[in-house]
Amino acid sequence: MLVFFYASNYNSTCIEHHKEKVENKMKALTTNVVIVGSGSAGISAGFELHQQKIPFILLERGDKVGGAGKFGAHGVFAINSRQQQDKGVTYGYRDAFKGLTEYNHYFVNGELLSRFLQDSGQNIDRLEEMGLPVTVEQSEQKAHLNDPLVYHKFRNFKEKMEQWDCLPKLFEQGGAKVLTETEAVDVDYDKGLEAVIAKDKHGETIRIETKFVIFADGGYCGNKKMMMQKYADAKEFLNLGERKADGTGIRVAKNLGANTFHNPVLFAHGCAPSLNINPMRRDSSVETLTNLPLLWLDKTGNRFVNENIVYDFAMWANAAHNVGGRYYTVVDQHTIDYFKNNRVDLEDTFERQFCEVGETPQSKVGPLSKIQEDFDEATKSGEVVKGDSLEELADRLDLPFSAVNRSIKIYNQAISTKEDHVFLKSAEELLFKVEKGPFYAIKEHCAILGTLDGVNVNRNCEPVRVDGSPISGVYLVGNNVNGLYSDGYPSYEGIANGFAFVSGWISAKEIVNKMRK
Repeated sequence: MLVFFYASNYNSTCIEHHKEKVENKMKALTTNVVIVGSGSAGISAGFELHQQKIPFILLERGDKVGGAGKFGAHGVFAINSRQQQDKGVTYGYRDAFKGLTEYNHYFVNGELLSRFLQDSGQNIDRLEEMGLPVTVEQSEQKAHLNDPLVYHKFRNFKEKMEQWDCLPKLFEQGGAKVLTETEAVDVDYDKGLEAVIAKDKHGETIRIETKFVIFADGGYCGNKKMMMQKYADAKEFLNLGERKADGTGIRVAKNLGANTFHNPVLFAHGCAPSLNINPMRRDSSVETLTNLPLLWLDKTGNRFVNENIVYDFAMWANAAHNVGGRYYTVVDQHTIDYFKNNRVDLEDTFERQFCEVGETPQSKVGPLSKIQEDFDEATKSGEVVKGDSLEELADRLDLPFSAVNRSIKIYNQAISTKEDHVFLKSAEELLFKVEKGPFYAIKEHCAILGTLDGVNVNRNCEPVRVDGSPISGVYLVGNNVNGLYSDGYPSYEGIANGFAFVSGWISAKEIVNKMRK
């Protein structure tokens, strides 16, 4: 017994001694603020701290700065900007607040929404100061060309990317540190924040003593486990967003007692066959045809929506999400041959997105000279399924032939009569029957740019507990935040990116105020 207790005490002492040695070896840094993530929210927070001459450390998990706002977003939402005022735009705070609140059936954080909207106009001036200028113009989506002018598009996408890379250098000139390939993994928190614990690419642990941290790490779309837990059709999603976003900020806040109760909100945005045939590449006729209101069938072989929803990115993706994350665009050989040799009076839904400010979009598609080669290649790779007959196509898709046959028969009849009695597609879009083999089915997946739920926060972007009390020293911004959306991304173009910039700015302003007090 004496030996046992002596050994137990000895082992405990050794463990404590080893722990002290590990902690002594741990790299240590000290700063006023730590920013986790260098997307729109993180870079915006950093810019405010830089202007206010507050030292900070910016942690970026990737080997280069930027997130979804840098690599994918084309603009931001705002109201009451000077550009809008110069154009006489009357759509303002009352319209936006009422519209978004009602759109989300009052499942919103009213104070946070209000603060975002009221700061959004001034954020346009800040973007100019950051070297990321935007111009107010029509929506990039055909379905919203007559909407109020609230969308502010980056004037040059390539220059935006280049300037984003210049901002960290500006921060470092002001005394900040920017650590790429370094990720936050936890925090040391007692009665307040003591430190952020990070790891670099070599696995070395870094303890950063600080009193404030801003988690701007973009939600959790890169965390497969979280995605599968929240979305039954997650395996079908095509992630065009920031795959570095693994939910670290959300997890840390939850461990600190933050209220994370909210319906899952998917940042669904368009559809595409695969990462190789997607709107970011723009190099396949297969992708072009998926961007048009042709015939769509779901995984039961039935038509499920008016296909002209393709012209509203968020609703298009929601329609796919609603039928299990995948559907099929079905065409016949005659349709492919027609597109190869003719111009078709249909607009590619992504045409406007890839026009720079001032460019005139094409309102027609074709001729598509490589369409047959593109379809043959996609058939070999599996993005397209081919059948000499409808029965063979249905069999290869594992769909009930009776449903496929019925759906196509009714659709062809609608084209003949120019009347779609079920889904009400316009006569101008009822163009191509599916009747002459071989037949082709393009596999379409619900595309996502991220996630839009995470942590409940107050108007200052501080995470709150169930009783509403804030967790001091910690801030959650951008796609980490609940409160702007009830169940899906609304058709207010650029609102997620606009909120990311503004919420990062809000959190930095709150920290500056607390430090000065």
